Amino acid sequence: MRVSNSFALFSVATLVGAWDFSFIGRAVYATQKSLGLQPPTVKIAIIGAGAGGSSAAYWVSLAQSRYGLDVEVDLFEKDSYIGGRSTVVFPYYDEELPGQELGASIFVPVNKNLMRAVKEFNLTLVDLQDEDDDFGLWDGQQFVVTYRGSLMDKARMLWRYGFAPSRSSKMHVHIHPSSYVQKMTAQLLEAYTPHVAMWPSVKALSSAVGLTNFTLVTALEFFTKQGVSEKWVTEMIEAATRVNYAQDITAISGLGGAVSMAANGASQVKGGNFQMFERFLEHSKAKVHLNNTITHLTKTTASGKHPKWTISGPDTLAKSTTYDHVILAAPLHLSGIKVESDTFSASSFPKVDYVHLHVTILSSTSSRPNPARFGVDSVADVPRFILTTAEGTRNGGQAPEFQSISRYNTFEINGRKENIFKIFSLEERSDEWLDETFGAGTIGWVHRKEWDSYPKLVPRNEYPPIKADQGLWYVNGMEAWISTMETEVLSARNVVDNLLVEAFGKGICPPAAKNAQPKLGKSVAVDGDKVYGWDC
Repeated sequence: MRVSNSFALFSVATLVGAWDFSFIGRAVYATQKSLGLQPPTVKIAIIGAGAGGSSAAYWVSLAQSRYGLDVEVDLFEKDSYIGGRSTVVFPYYDEELPGQELGASIFVPVNKNLMRAVKEFNLTLVDLQDEDDDFGLWDGQQFVVTYRGSLMDKARMLWRYGFAPSRSSKMHVHIHPSSYVQKMTAQLLEAYTPHVAMWPSVKALSSAVGLTNFTLVTALEFFTKQGVSEKWVTEMIEAATRVNYAQDITAISGLGGAVSMAANGASQVKGGNFQMFERFLEHSKAKVHLNNTITHLTKTTASGKHPKWTISGPDTLAKSTTYDHVILAAPLHLSGIKVESDTFSASSFPKVDYVHLHVTILSSTSSRPNPARFGVDSVADVPRFILTTAEGTRNGGQAPEFQSISRYNTFEINGRKENIFKIFSLEERSDEWLDETFGAGTIGWVHRKEWDSYPKLVPRNEYPPIKADQGLWYVNGMEAWISTMETEVLSARNVVDNLLVEAFGKGICPPAAKNAQPKLGKSVAVDGDKVYGWDC
């Protein structure tokens, strides 16, 4: 569920050469054209209408408009809405009141695909940075840090950690960017240039951009080896990993830890981030089928022909329709989909466990949580954003009962003011717990949601495939590397690029000239306005 990332340059020969069969598509397509024959319509099914599936439909439509490709796209979504893990709930279910993100909440300026979508689709951003400078770090027994930006607070932080931190946002903890975070961001920006080739696997991508060392060790190991203070890592960086990915610094990978810190300029779409994904589909040529659960993907192969795929399920509208390609844009093992193919190997999908997160959103007449609950004297002593560290637990203390508690909007209803709070936890928080935390009789409305929110970003070097079978493509393989809305859109771009090259011999954009291809590891200038895929 959440947000941010990195990559660099690598040559087409290095990454695609091992399985580049695009010459088949080019040859067939060119032969049919030269003979005056109309190539058959290529039919694509997309399963999932979240960030990955909706943007995959859009990427196909961009290629259609550029090349006049004969493509038909059907998108199937099991739920009644578009957006996947990005959705909004309203207090008292009244859409006149301020909506709150239940899932993927924020993105940042380096998320160029999302920023471009906001611009292209005339959406409005809400800047979240003005709500910083009022947080506390809870270890299950006490606040080990409180910070509101005063000179005294800065002096305490300097005394505790040895340097002055920057501001802390409601969803992320920021520190001054170190060289490795800056490098990661620079590599990410290069991924939006036409010089970046398609990649055949997440492992190949990670290796080519030099980020494998981030992924093989925990964030605790990675950052302490870089010389970062262990106290800063186990308290402040862990606060970021626990609020962003509900994972401790001792478990999450170094890359997951770095992504958790890359939150400068955090914002969200006014009215809900899901609108970006609705617009992707509105501006595509895809036929969208909501409330359609897919349970089976079946491959059939006629002699000498490209295989076809049939999709089926209890709600499927197109049980008799066959497809040349299927893009699966949902976690395979959570989808309940069975793949029936003699060439599909389930063992090619390394196990990726997901965090089961409880999100509790409530309204209360209290402006802050109950001070007695946190062992402080007054409401004024309770921070607006309460982040957590497991360091006390590792030292034998009581574990925090939540990942974070954040206060958001204030609204009026029935003549009284109520404040909206959001709680992330790994277990359900009961009504009794809420009364103890906010004060009995103060709570007006409660909404609970359980998500398999994001993968457990454990150290790894094996990832699910991008091409799972001939004609079967997988968007969510990148989630085990970096899990954000942006990287799902980026992964969808890569999948569609590979699919189109295989089917037509051309991708979303024309290939860069050979003399424009940089050497492996060599940076290129990044045009701040142009984004590969959107601009060619």
